Amino acid sequence: MILLNSVLEKLAPSYPSGLSDDDLFEFYCADNILANYDLDHTEVQSGIVDGSQDGGIDAAYVFVNRILLTEDFKFDTIKGPVEIELIVIQAKNVANFKEAPVDKLTASVPLLLSHDVDPKDLEATFKPEVIKIFRSFLDAMHQLAGEFPTVGIRIYYCCKGDAVPVAVTTKADALAANLGTSFKNVEFSTLGAQQLYERSGAQKRLVKELPTVGSPMSGTNSYVTLCRLKNYVDFISDAKGELISRIFDANVRAYQGGVEVNKEIAKSVKEPSAGVDFWWLNNGVTIVADKATFMSNRLVIENPLIVNGLQTSYELYNNGKSIVDTDERMVLVRVIVENDQIKRDEIIRATNRQTGLKHSSFRATEPVHKEIEDYFLTQGYFYDRRRNHYKREGKPADKIIGIDRLAQAVLAVLLQEPHTARARPTTAIRDDADYKRIFSGDKAQHPLPLYGVATKLLSAVDEYFKSLAGTTAQIHRNNLRFHTLMVLGWALNGGTTLPALKMPHLDTSKATTDQLKAVTNWVIAEFESAGPADKTAKEAAFTNRLKANWKESVTKVS
Repeated sequence: MILLNSVLEKLAPSYPSGLSDDDLFEFYCADNILANYDLDHTEVQSGIVDGSQDGGIDAAYVFVNRILLTEDFKFDTIKGPVEIELIVIQAKNVANFKEAPVDKLTASVPLLLSHDVDPKDLEATFKPEVIKIFRSFLDAMHQLAGEFPTVGIRIYYCCKGDAVPVAVTTKADALAANLGTSFKNVEFSTLGAQQLYERSGAQKRLVKELPTVGSPMSGTNSYVTLCRLKNYVDFISDAKGELISRIFDANVRAYQGGVEVNKEIAKSVKEPSAGVDFWWLNNGVTIVADKATFMSNRLVIENPLIVNGLQTSYELYNNGKSIVDTDERMVLVRVIVENDQIKRDEIIRATNRQTGLKHSSFRATEPVHKEIEDYFLTQGYFYDRRRNHYKREGKPADKIIGIDRLAQAVLAVLLQEPHTARARPTTAIRDDADYKRIFSGDKAQHPLPLYGVATKLLSAVDEYFKSLAGTTAQIHRNNLRFHTLMVLGWALNGGTTLPALKMPHLDTSKATTDQLKAVTNWVIAEFESAGPADKTAKEAAFTNRLKANWKESVTKVS
């Protein structure tokens, strides 16, 4: 426990501020368990549901092909093979495993996963956030039924103890068996202090070994080698044989499922042609890394990131069971040690020019985002254009903002579309036209300080909403963040007309607690009058209502 507590103490400054000891442990356990899914701090926080009527569930997440299921998830982009996972976490900041937490899970989880129970009948027992996550899991199964998905449920019970009483294990096994009558793949795991401590290293630094066939060709900070298919599958998998999602660069992470080229790759894996090696038929894989050395017929690679060859990697992983130990076929692997982010961007673009990836996949490599990143560093913020780069460096969570989050802020303040920011958190800039409205790359149109002001105001709103956790309804905190951000901009500006060139001149120091309170209270009152519902917050009609009804006096602070 001493070692685990030291880890928690070290990590606390990099987690969201204001967490109690119990909340810190919950956040840590979720972040630890989900390390291979490469979630950012906001995504980890989105699944934490601890509180009254939580059914003994502290956090829950749904993944489709290891991508977090969000409100604007595009099911039509998912093609087989499909994997749907529900992860449930119970985290207790105590020194011993006890039966009561398992009893609560036993009473709640089967009920929440029942297809026969109307969601409205659950509202008296469970908070809306819990119901929503479990129903999204069942809905994903329905939406993707035609792809014949593999469905799995994993339940984790964490505490700072080590010895697990027999009674706890017995009850955990009984719950897994019960769920197993309806869902094929169910696991219940207990994680104590030592196990959590041992897993912690994987959160920040990933070191993998790749056995090679002979000595690789080597150049300046680079290697080109062949490795056996089975060894490569092991390289991209963790100790339990699960795919390590964060080993793939975020720009090229979208697995394209059963498209023709992937069917051909899969066929070449499962049905080898006599005398034809796999690497003759495939372009191979490109990896960039922080460090790489060759010794004893293997490459030791620190923080490997696959920037080209995702489809090949997925098909090898998905068909790994057909690759026997005696299979001598090989895949071509290029490893480039490069820590300069601009050069990494060049590598990503160059190695993917001949693929079917859309230009939008490489937006993080565009100059505008490097310029924003550099500017933010002068403002005390960290622009996470390279997903989770600053998280792994241990920078404070409250000072990190990613591309999607910044886009939401600009949508709300500058473009006055908080309904879009609320309804499309991960797809608001998927289309080129929408993207250019926010990130034109033209400093005369979108000066860099504009992004800084949007970020500072969003940070102020986030911090204020965090303080409302015990006094304000969840439906308000879930839905009105970006509407409040828009109206805050009006209040500081003294009017609803806020052009891009004026926005950098807003005095963010005036976003005081009193000002935030006045704005938030007014937005909540309008929301209640409009009909408080998720749907209301996602529609332009509510934004138009705010525009029509706002005047400076309604949010003025004396």
